[in-house]
Amino acid sequence: MSDNVVRLPQSGGKLQYLDAGASHARFYSDWKHLDAYKTLSTLQRAILQDILMDYSKLTGNEIRLTGHGLAKKYRVGHRTAKEALLALEERGWIERIGLSPGPTGQAGGLYRILCISSAGKRVAGPYLRWQCE
Repeated sequence: MSDNVVRLPQSGGKLQYLDAGASHARFYSDWKHLDAYKTLSTLQRAILQDILMDYSKLTGNEIRLTGHGLAKKYRVGHRTAKEALLALEERGWIERIGLSPGPTGQAGGLYRILCISSAGKRVAGPYLRWQCE
């Protein structure tokens, strides 16, 4: 077994082997103490966690998000979904960088995933290099 493999216990006593070098999201415990996180609603936190879990090396820091897509995924109203997206942007978790065409040709927001340091300031750079101070 390689040093780069993590043994993850599953229910039933079985083990699942994960490649520790594969793309993965980091969610720092320091974040839960930041106003930028504490002031997020349950929906906004769920969206943030999903955004981080959907990160891959292929797409880098970019993710396509729409109010319609979020409303459908989380079963909330369109206005609630758009407000949640705006809250994540206002608090510095994501940044709109343009528009991206969708499967039906309708444009959606193209966002860059950002990070916030333990001091509450934005951290620039690629997602994989984010670290809390």
